[in-house]
Amino acid sequence: MDFNTFLIQNTTNTSAILNHLAINGISESSKKEIQNIKFLKTMKTTHILMALLLLVMACKSDNQVNSNENKTTMKTTVINQEEIDKENILLLTSTLFTATDNRNWEKVISTMADSVYVDYTSLGGDSGFKTSNEIVSGWQKILPGFERTVHHPHNFAIWSVGNRATATFDGHATHYLDGKEWSVFVGYDTEYIKEDDQWKLARIDATLYKQFGETSLPALAIQKVEEGKISKFVKADTNKIAVIANFFKALESRKLENILASFTTDALQIMPLSPENFPKELKGITEIKNQYKGVMSYEQTYEVEYFSTQNPNDYLAKYNGTITTNEGKPYNNSYIGLFTIENEKITKFIEYFNPNVLLNSWPGLKPLNYSVHRAGARTDSGVTLQEVTFNSNGVNLVGHLFLPPNFNSNKTYPASIVTGSWTSVKEQMPDEYASVMAKDGFITLTFDFTGFGESEGQPRQVEDYNIKIEDIKAAVDFLENHPNVDIGKLSALGVCASSGYMAHATAQDPRIKKLVLVAPWLHNPQIAKAIYDLRPGGTEGLLKAAKDAKVKYAETGVMDYVLAASELDPLSAMYVPEGAFDYYLNPAKAAGNHYDNRFAVSSWEPWLNFDGISAGNEIKQPVFIVHSESGAVPQGAKAFYELLEGKKDIVWLNQFNQQQLYFEKEAVNTAMKEVINYLK
Repeated sequence: MDFNTFLIQNTTNTSAILNHLAINGISESSKKEIQNIKFLKTMKTTHILMALLLLVMACKSDNQVNSNENKTTMKTTVINQEEIDKENILLLTSTLFTATDNRNWEKVISTMADSVYVDYTSLGGDSGFKTSNEIVSGWQKILPGFERTVHHPHNFAIWSVGNRATATFDGHATHYLDGKEWSVFVGYDTEYIKEDDQWKLARIDATLYKQFGETSLPALAIQKVEEGKISKFVKADTNKIAVIANFFKALESRKLENILASFTTDALQIMPLSPENFPKELKGITEIKNQYKGVMSYEQTYEVEYFSTQNPNDYLAKYNGTITTNEGKPYNNSYIGLFTIENEKITKFIEYFNPNVLLNSWPGLKPLNYSVHRAGARTDSGVTLQEVTFNSNGVNLVGHLFLPPNFNSNKTYPASIVTGSWTSVKEQMPDEYASVMAKDGFITLTFDFTGFGESEGQPRQVEDYNIKIEDIKAAVDFLENHPNVDIGKLSALGVCASSGYMAHATAQDPRIKKLVLVAPWLHNPQIAKAIYDLRPGGTEGLLKAAKDAKVKYAETGVMDYVLAASELDPLSAMYVPEGAFDYYLNPAKAAGNHYDNRFAVSSWEPWLNFDGISAGNEIKQPVFIVHSESGAVPQGAKAFYELLEGKKDIVWLNQFNQQQLYFEKEAVNTAMKEVINYLK
């Protein structure tokens, strides 16, 4: 809609006018001028129209550089605060683990809030709220029993909103005792609260990915503490440290002969976390040479910290590597190494690194699966992925196009658009379902909606059904113009909340021939009110907050956010305590660098007023639903199904819950078997 038409339709709605101006990039000074016209409401419509048109003309002839400078300055201020928060949380987390390794328990306590929710059940511990003193007391019963512990948190994704923040990260931890080691590779899901302008840890959940070494060491460490046999830290032998340091210097200088000179001829390097198609062991100097000569052309630097043990020949090292490959691609991984040194040579080297970072960055390697979930099709399944872009109302959207095995560019294929839950990005359940579907001969498209993931759009993280329905129709345009898509066999598959968006898009666009909904969240304002009235402030409070956020954005260009998901913050969009629904928070599930854990407060207005169920009255195409009675709002799916007058079918997979249908392999494969059978 052009501005003149919009203005005529909204001459008495200054809020709507301001929002329109904000979206279309009118300068901040002009928006303030409009607000300062006190007599707007009493002027006749014609006079309002003339006044505003004059202002818009002035905007267009105004110094555009100054306008852009104003916007840049404002945006930079927001980004800087976010970056400051991230740096402080990184520092806090580093302090927590470093102080733990140094047994500086007072320092550990200083990083925590008075009450912290802890879940170490994956590591054999317990869960629940504890005081910082109780947590430290528990750690003191085991950790000092090891001669050394070395923790290395890394691969952070941090999101802060006001005085709340969440962070997911991975961590290596090596525990050394009596010449043996027990090492774990763990995913952490944490939350923080800012108290007196200081960030404090308020929740920490650990998920064990893998463990190696002597699993009996924790029990032995507890026994040592009980018997009072706690080892003091040993002063490092500078000659032994020099051997390891020279090895890293040789890597940085890319001198293969010096690297090989660091090892004995029968040396052994073990890499327990190596993924498929990457060596787990290098036996002898010849295999070591063959491995390291392949990286001699790569620029590399290392930050290394050393730790001694009671064994004078064993040293631990914690290090970060920054490598630039020949393709110019950065490879930044984090490591813990256990070195055994004899006669100033390395005889054994156990190296732990993050295999996921390796797969995503190392030349010639790629992740094992499409999507962040193991339920996605394997990347060696014959399915191929193409990164694509297309336009939706002037905004560039980024998508993934999956092509079936043995793809023939001279043929056409049935196709499907796949979308996920609210706030989600394509790398989560969309890529998962789309890649599995592609294995069965479909061309499938996933994408990030406007303002989400890699797609353009401001403000970010706005959950607005109007925008998302238009994005889906733009995706139909893209596939219609693809030479290998049989547009007569186009389906739409919506998972969870996007089911309502898909339903309305299907009702509006006859090019979509079949609609498939998996684990659909379908609500109307009545259902939404019953759910969200239970929150602080209720539905009315959320709607007022949304209105205020829109006005603020129109006036300042700054959007208010809350956390999208939290186990502690009742004001978050998805507040589910004690790990009951941790899909968006747990790095073992969907959390990570792809997902932005923020929710634009203005989203509450379209979300609470959206009616996904009513689309059933308008849909003429066949509809197939896969859901569970223990899934999200099954009553909404049933109400929607009853409204459908055309061909329809519904399958209930009651053995699975909502979260399982997002990412668990058995649940996803069971659902997709039903979907494929229906579409074929």
